[in-house]
Amino acid sequence: MVASLLSKAKNPESPTEESRRLEPKRNESPKLADRLPVVDRATLGLRLRKDDVDVEVRPVIAIEGVAGHLINSSRTRHSSFLLLWPGSLRSLTLAHAVGTASLWQSGNKQGLRTMIYPAKANFLHSLNHAHLDKSDLVKLALELYEDTQKANPRVTVSFREKDALWLSLNNIKASDAERVHPSLAELIPHFFADSGFEEWRSCDGDMLRHVKSSLKSVKDKRLLGSLATQSLTDPNTAPDAVFALSWKATRQDVRNALRALEKARRPDVLLVDLTRALRKKNPGWKTNAVMFLECARKAWPVDTPPVVFVSDEPWVRGQLQRQLLKASAKKSEIHTWLNEADLPLYGEICTLGMDGLLECRVPEMNEPSAKKIQVAITDTEAAEVVAQIEKLASGLVEAQWVEALEATSSYVETLAALPSSTKMLVAWLGEADVPMAIRQNYAWPVYRSRLEQIFHDPTFRKRAALKLIIDRGNSLWENYSNGTPLARKLADLIEEHTRGREKCRVVFTRPTARRLAERYFEEYDGYPEGAGFEVLRDCVRFMVSRELDIELVNASGDTLIFAGLDEESLRTLILSERISSPTYVLLTRRNAAYLKATLRAVDRTAGFESLRPRVEAILRQLPEFPIGNEKAIFTRADFVLPTFSFEQGLATTFADSDEHDEAAWELILDSGIAVRRSPNSKLYLYDPSQSHTVTRGFRAVDVSTLEPGDHVFIMSFELRELTESALKAVGAPISNDKHFENDLRKYHDRVGELVAQIQGVTLIDKARRIQRSLEEALGDAMNMPAEGTLRSWLDVDRYRGRSFEDARPGAPRIEPHFKALAQAIGLDAFETTYFWRVVIQPLRGVRRADGRRVSDAYSDLLLEPESIEVHGRLSHSVVQDLYARAKDNVHLIEAINKPQGA
Repeated sequence: MVASLLSKAKNPESPTEESRRLEPKRNESPKLADRLPVVDRATLGLRLRKDDVDVEVRPVIAIEGVAGHLINSSRTRHSSFLLLWPGSLRSLTLAHAVGTASLWQSGNKQGLRTMIYPAKANFLHSLNHAHLDKSDLVKLALELYEDTQKANPRVTVSFREKDALWLSLNNIKASDAERVHPSLAELIPHFFADSGFEEWRSCDGDMLRHVKSSLKSVKDKRLLGSLATQSLTDPNTAPDAVFALSWKATRQDVRNALRALEKARRPDVLLVDLTRALRKKNPGWKTNAVMFLECARKAWPVDTPPVVFVSDEPWVRGQLQRQLLKASAKKSEIHTWLNEADLPLYGEICTLGMDGLLECRVPEMNEPSAKKIQVAITDTEAAEVVAQIEKLASGLVEAQWVEALEATSSYVETLAALPSSTKMLVAWLGEADVPMAIRQNYAWPVYRSRLEQIFHDPTFRKRAALKLIIDRGNSLWENYSNGTPLARKLADLIEEHTRGREKCRVVFTRPTARRLAERYFEEYDGYPEGAGFEVLRDCVRFMVSRELDIELVNASGDTLIFAGLDEESLRTLILSERISSPTYVLLTRRNAAYLKATLRAVDRTAGFESLRPRVEAILRQLPEFPIGNEKAIFTRADFVLPTFSFEQGLATTFADSDEHDEAAWELILDSGIAVRRSPNSKLYLYDPSQSHTVTRGFRAVDVSTLEPGDHVFIMSFELRELTESALKAVGAPISNDKHFENDLRKYHDRVGELVAQIQGVTLIDKARRIQRSLEEALGDAMNMPAEGTLRSWLDVDRYRGRSFEDARPGAPRIEPHFKALAQAIGLDAFETTYFWRVVIQPLRGVRRADGRRVSDAYSDLLLEPESIEVHGRLSHSVVQDLYARAKDNVHLIEAINKPQGA
């Protein structure tokens, strides 16, 4: 908490002090680099292709660095700690594949056997979407071919059984030869241990499983099936194998999984994934990591495999070391193994998030030039109030009082980071029809009333301090009615950098923050001579950090203003050559404290020397902060600018699934969430083997056909916002607040406008005039609608003035009828597709007003092949990016709970 940062008390276990103790001093970093043995990056040596096989990709240097450490540790038997920064990776499985392929190039046909902990059920995601060029692999197979009569000097570690498997790629049908390339997941034996572990299952059905259908003959297919021999796919002997242990596995599960491998060929290296993707929903990550290491030591007490720890934030190493120290005090199994070892810290520049694959045509930004970066802290007054709140809370023992004060502290912090005004916040909540039960969470009077209850409690003794807090909170709420300091600072910077031909782009960390800023500036009139924001509108663009990679391509010369930082924006700030000079960064004190501690540790870590110009440019502007409690500084919430998340609040009111359908199936996903869907409803199934087709591997199926193990698409709020933003940019008539109501009204307005242009006095006259057009469009295959039905489709004015609950589209229920009507009255192809997907389908016959239905409509627009007219309005790069992010929204179904009797 911020009060801990601002208090004068010193904590001996603070990260600031820890970094001074554990990390080398600045002037000693060159010596440290000299002392650390150089670990070469591993290279794949083979061409990689995306699902769209025409696009070549390559692993980023961070993946090559992790792969190099895996190989180095397997050879030297020394453990190490690797820090990825400023980006992060969603999965480290690709590093195993790169390390293995690198060993193939050196003649080692058995590659690496790696055990990864913790892992998610979709740990193969990156391998499923990376395809090895089959001609490169066949060429390597011929070079490493082992003749039974003569040894091959090129082979350093033999494995003759692999020859036939690789060379089967020579037998692909000519018609498929250019399009079919094996994914890494089809070439790397893989095994997964989940909670409730029973056994490591053979993966023989996965080896080249998508290639089999493209082989020339049935004989070839049978031969390939027989090649998946026990030595290739049995967990005891499989070469190149990756073993993944679920983050949900209990200690007993881990013990059982390792015990099952005690008599097998042991892993060459253990890879402990401590990146935020695995820590985020795993609060026990430290104790679980130590538990895994203890189990590994017990399973292999002699010649225990070395460990490579990988994290993406500096403080993780210190916390893990203290956890190891606690374990050693208890004389655990790892006491003489890791506690006495000096785990060297290596830095590896991570230039990309997600899966770590970069198109070959795109240069990797690992040596950025110096830029002028200006940092401003905007919440000085609010930070003082928060410090007072938490100082008061630290001296209380009553749990309810402490809870109320902590909630107030969090609220004040979030309020200060609002890029808008409290007046606009209240207005927007009302316009968005947010229920009062949810709305009150965002109003200061609610928190003030809780503090006043404490104030009037006869047992409370610190009334003077609490009265001061209440008064200052009242002042903040009143002062922020016309704009928070962050909003006013944004207004000043926008005005300063939109003179003449100058333009600027404001980057927010979350869609909600952007939305509120847009609303605030729509009514802003604080510029000289009473000028409003409309005079600058064409010179300013608001965006979310996830859009940076695409937006910066067209941002040449635009001044960048970061309203807070998250992982995406920090990576861009540190690495991108496209950011402006100067670039402006607005932070709260809490964000600044986190950033300073992080940058200080990075600046002292070998491997990040090329980033020093930008790191030091920011460090010089950040003030010194009092040493505080580690938990108060180093949480992700401290890094990302706090903002109100209305979606989370609304989730408790608006069902995100078919909660009221007694026949609904409950789908348990690998992300730990559960969704309920009617068995007759539709979800999008994802099949990576079809990723090269026009549907990119997505196809709509009934929920009743789903089975555990299927991969389904569930649109996230973030992707929904990005899709909506892309549609809005090309003129789609969408609204941020009342999606369906506004879309329905706009459909009525547009149809009414076109109907008015049709010749005829009455609606019957107009219906008769366009009837011939419908007959030509429908032909003989479809029944013609009756004249009265056609008239009702044109009579959209009857819904004007009705409430949303009573309104209907008043449109055809059958798609060919709707398209024929649209063509007859003059809707273009884009409008036709958009209104059918977003208005007619979701709203006909039922009321669909919740966020789930918004996501369903946008899912259709994004994934259905018939939406090509919509995609045609979007740039190719935007469509590609949306599809890439759609794959990030694919979840594995772990279990399906059906109602009794289903």
